[in-house]
Amino acid sequence: MKQLKRPVLKLPARPWWPLGIRLQLTLWFTCVFAILLFGASAFLYQHLQTSLARSLDSTLQSRAEQIAGEIYLQDNHIQMHESVGDLPGFDQQANNNTAPPHSVNDNILVSIFDQDGKPYRSTPAFRTLNVPANSVAQTLKGDPWEDTVKSRDGTQDARIYSRTIIKNGHLVGVVQVGQFLDELQLMLRHVANELLVMGVVVLLFSALGSYWLASRAFAPIHNLIRTARSIKEGDLHQRVPVPKARDEVYFLAVTLNEMIESLEAVFSRQRRFVADASHELRTPVAVIRSTTDVALLHASTQEEYIGVLRNVNLESERLGRLINDLLALARGDEGQTKLELEPVRLDQLADVVAANADMLAEERHITIYRDQLQPTMIMGDETRLIQMVMNLLDNAIAYTNAGGCIRLSVINNSKQAILTVQDTGIGIDAEHLPHIFERFYRADQARIRDGGGSSGLGLAIVEWTVNAHQGSISVDSQPGKGSTFTITLPTTPDIQPKERLTAAAKSGSSTSSPRHIW
Repeated sequence: MKQLKRPVLKLPARPWWPLGIRLQLTLWFTCVFAILLFGASAFLYQHLQTSLARSLDSTLQSRAEQIAGEIYLQDNHIQMHESVGDLPGFDQQANNNTAPPHSVNDNILVSIFDQDGKPYRSTPAFRTLNVPANSVAQTLKGDPWEDTVKSRDGTQDARIYSRTIIKNGHLVGVVQVGQFLDELQLMLRHVANELLVMGVVVLLFSALGSYWLASRAFAPIHNLIRTARSIKEGDLHQRVPVPKARDEVYFLAVTLNEMIESLEAVFSRQRRFVADASHELRTPVAVIRSTTDVALLHASTQEEYIGVLRNVNLESERLGRLINDLLALARGDEGQTKLELEPVRLDQLADVVAANADMLAEERHITIYRDQLQPTMIMGDETRLIQMVMNLLDNAIAYTNAGGCIRLSVINNSKQAILTVQDTGIGIDAEHLPHIFERFYRADQARIRDGGGSSGLGLAIVEWTVNAHQGSISVDSQPGKGSTFTITLPTTPDIQPKERLTAAAKSGSSTSSPRHIW
């Protein structure tokens, strides 16, 4: 039997030394500085080497010119002045390739050739060099020759310059001068070593300086971290310090403060929402409890029990609406509510909803007018749109005095559908306008007028529905003169609507209950 191999688990590789931001910045700065320092050092070394080489070539040319000036031709024989003839090794042993040891140490490199290219005189040190034969031939043709050659044993380098000797327009011969490069190379090695040591020291101090600068640069961020850690859910009134310089840390601090301010507002709304929801849920439960307790203690006839059951049913219906509204808003906040988009005639939908609201308005002696209902096609969720319009009409009816009126209009404005609900009610103070779409928010006057029958979630559901349909809503209100709610939605032309609302409008459904339209 074959032995099964156990699978080998491969764990993801982890960095053996995770680096912090300060160390990463230090390494980056040090690497960049090292590259710049290496480039500058290499440029300096190359420039120094080139300058020394040019200076040496100029010195050799001057020396060759000086020696050529001390040589002349007499009776077709090369003659030299004493200044040249006194050079070590310029004696009768000119053609002897073997030089005494003491002469080699003089390091004087001079060689003279006649007009035929034959050696005339050479210093002993020059004869130790391996100079190519074409150096003389090329010079005799009129082209100066210069190059770096090695000694015969290959241990030394020398720079050689060769030029012709011309007297009175006649070619006398060729002079070659040179110099060993030992001192030049030694000096360049010293410079390279000094640059290397200096570079290491400078890089060390630059790394320490980079780490110190990175630490100072991150000091404001550490202050932000300490302040942010001290801010807890119950202490969101604190703010992180904002530096004076408008740099990245400044914008980070401003962003954190804006985020903390938003969180504070969210937590404040959440606490108020929980408190208001608890109050709203407790009221119908308390009414039901007190009603049933009284009935159990005092009710004796069938009519009394029926009245108790009616009150319990009314409060239960109110409690159910509140729970449904809370559930709808919670699902909307979590993104769990999906709109069933379909072509909808907004004008017909508004007409049907207004017809259903007529009965409730008549009970309070309020008239609903349909001023303009222009044919308008939109893509939307019919159920949510009906709830949106009904909540606006409920709100207008609740805060309009007896004998007042409500005007409903739908205008098709090119690519936008404009739905307007205008009432002649008590209006809204300017200080309350920014908060009317908040959940459970009601001004004191509204609470008195409504008598506690409203949950305070209607306008919040309206705003959520409008936003879900990519629209916008605005309010214009004056205390004592009424309010105007304006909703703008994108239109969708050339699409056939459903026939359900059209049939409902033709059937005259104004007698049905507004609570059961959806």
